[in-house]
Amino acid sequence: MNKALVLEQLIAALRHDLSALQTAVKVPHESATHGESVAENKYDTRGLEAAYLAHGQAMRATEIEAALLSFEAINPNSLATCNNEVALHSFMQLEDQPGTTRWLWLGSDAGGLKFSFDKRDAMVVTPSSPLGAALMGREQGDVIELRVADNLMEYEIIALY
Repeated sequence: MNKALVLEQLIAALRHDLSALQTAVKVPHESATHGESVAENKYDTRGLEAAYLAHGQAMRATEIEAALLSFEAINPNSLATCNNEVALHSFMQLEDQPGTTRWLWLGSDAGGLKFSFDKRDAMVVTPSSPLGAALMGREQGDVIELRVADNLMEYEIIALY
């Protein structure tokens, strides 16, 4: 598996999300600053709500930009060496008890980002997530257990890149 190509797809997904969010930020910003957003009475909060939405979206765009810079800073040549244990920038295939396969990239940012590679779906997890923390330091063939609510989930590391 060529991890550099997987990284390219991950970066492309981040760029797509950032572009979509930057476009989406314009609408609530324009709405918040438009003359018709002036409150007509003390219960009219349209302008305030639009301002909160614009602020939240701008903060999310800043987070995505930081994640994008972080992933773009990864040297693709450093990805060619295969680690024997899960570490930052590991890419792995997991299988759960029913036999469902999941592909994960362990990254420092962008937890929850979904992206595609070779017509497969993958997701970024971070070491601060329960699954990411449980995977750290594990090896191919290891089985990890993770409690989600009242369910005990088991995942086997099928492949590690």
